[in-house]
Amino acid sequence: MNREPDASSDPGKQKTGISIGSILGLSLFLGLITGAGAGVSLILPVTLISAIILYFKRDKIAAATETGKSAHHTGKPAHDLYAWPELGHFSCAVAARPYQNAIQQLAQENGIDLENGSTTQSQVFKAHLIPDNSNPYDTDFVRININNRAVGYLDHRLARSFLDQLEEKGLSEQVTVCSAILTRNYEADGNKTRYGVRLDIELIG
Repeated sequence: MNREPDASSDPGKQKTGISIGSILGLSLFLGLITGAGAGVSLILPVTLISAIILYFKRDKIAAATETGKSAHHTGKPAHDLYAWPELGHFSCAVAARPYQNAIQQLAQENGIDLENGSTTQSQVFKAHLIPDNSNPYDTDFVRININNRAVGYLDHRLARSFLDQLEEKGLSEQVTVCSAILTRNYEADGNKTRYGVRLDIELIG
């Protein structure tokens, strides 16, 4: 039985930056290198300064690493990824329940007011569709990233359809891109707002 991954358990969760252990290790390395060349007295100051800088820059470092991984996964630069044809339909809904905060932040960063409209096409994003067979709940897992941030995934049936299309095009396991918009919807009782993402790609689920 497929289990819906959440933001704390699936490999498509939102990245929060490099770990504290990595920051401390790299800072100490920089301090030791500096101390070896300029004097032992500089080891501690350089280590502390490096740790502070890396800590406050950890999210940007993680985002850059994620972009590099995507490009390495395909063996191509990011701008050479296969782009799905633009249909203008935005009919493919992404499973985004665990990613509400990420979508809200993305909207805020781009000046989109999701509260005053159920859907918006005023801002079209480039979404990266990332096959990931390491998900423990579903090996047909396809993560959706926008601006280096995980914002959802394809449910099992849509993911299978998408992966079949990738295989037909000779693009198995490769990262591809398509247009996407952010949406706002209501739960069945009409009392709770849910944010979502729709892709401009034709998939049969």
